[in-house]
Amino acid sequence: MSVTLILLPIALAAAAAAGGVGALGATLTARGKNGSGPAPEIRVRTRMKDSTLLSTALTNLGATAVDVSATLVTAEIDGVSLTMTLTEDAAWEAHVESLDGREVPVERASELLQRLDGEYALMVQQAVAQKIRLRGESSGFDLVSETREADDAVTMVLNVRTEA
Repeated sequence: MSVTLILLPIALAAAAAAGGVGALGATLTARGKNGSGPAPEIRVRTRMKDSTLLSTALTNLGATAVDVSATLVTAEIDGVSLTMTLTEDAAWEAHVESLDGREVPVERASELLQRLDGEYALMVQQAVAQKIRLRGESSGFDLVSETREADDAVTMVLNVRTEA
């Protein structure tokens, strides 16, 4: 059995939360448990937008056979096949299917997508930090210090230059 996850952009997820989306921004629609019906669906908030960063995040998590385009992502990771399709309403729909034919628990699929979202967030942070390093001086800032925490969070202290 497989699981389908609908990944909502953060802005849409906030609106969905007001409409009753539950804990962790997810809702589960249970379907035929014997595999005869459609796969269960779960909706998960995400910040994923950039397919290049998504590809890097998947690779960093150990995914193989990664193929990423603007609207389709496929990869094999942790014994499952992951297929993500960008829908017309800018949400990623992720389908997780076991490579060995076993059932994929919804919790396992959700955990995989949460790990991917976390790794993606780290890639975004690194890209933003690099832009600050490259453009800070020309924008009137001096980078005073930069530290990296145990969780890879980056803290940058910038000094705003005053023109005399």
